[in-house]
Amino acid sequence: MVIARVVTKGRWFIERAEAIAMDRNRREWIGVLVSSLAMMLATHSASGGTAAAEPGAPVASSFPGPLWAVVAPNGGTASAENAHLTLTVPGGSNHDALLPSNQTVRVVQPIGNEDFDVSIKIDSPIVATAVGTSQGLMVLADDQNFITFALVTDGTNISLTAHKVSAGVAATVLNVVSFNEYHNPMCLRLTRAGSTYTAYYSVDGVVWTQAVSFVDDSVPTSIGPFAGNYSRTPANAVPVVMAINWFDVL
Repeated sequence: MVIARVVTKGRWFIERAEAIAMDRNRREWIGVLVSSLAMMLATHSASGGTAAAEPGAPVASSFPGPLWAVVAPNGGTASAENAHLTLTVPGGSNHDALLPSNQTVRVVQPIGNEDFDVSIKIDSPIVATAVGTSQGLMVLADDQNFITFALVTDGTNISLTAHKVSAGVAATVLNVVSFNEYHNPMCLRLTRAGSTYTAYYSVDGVVWTQAVSFVDDSVPTSIGPFAGNYSRTPANAVPVVMAINWFDVL
């Protein structure tokens, strides 16, 4: 009888030990499963499983990197080196913002429907005799709805102009035909507060002079510097090389 009880207790201890071991293994397996699921979710999120962030306000940048997109519908190039952006517009064909459509060479970043205050510093000299050229800032809703603020040439003068294009139709909001304040380098600045835009210029990027304020109700989707040329005889269009030192958010 004593031997039988000892055997029975021994079996009970063995079975209990096996049950504890199975329970421990089960808890460890569940822990591994949970950890694996957590890692899978984290990997899914990091690899784009969640929706990409919507564009917001403009970002200050010295241009290199994936933030910027080069747009050259009628040819042209853009390059970045030593924190400078160079836009090259070939001669012999038109790359105009206004006629017949937006064919300028530009480098833009996506933005959302937000207020902004941005500026660029144009280091390249602008020569009045290089007729039909333009260099400046552009804010786009799309290729038929956009705003330009730029230095342009007519063969005699360097002018300061601003246009808004709505459904492909251009309206002039500023045209200083003889912009005597032109200086090399030149800084241009554009702000947005709701539907109100204000354009400024500066010779040093510190002291700004207001040029014009106007209203545009289109929703912007991108912004950046642009360069263009135009001639009634496209074969006579003058080449442009625009060098920009910075794109700044103020």
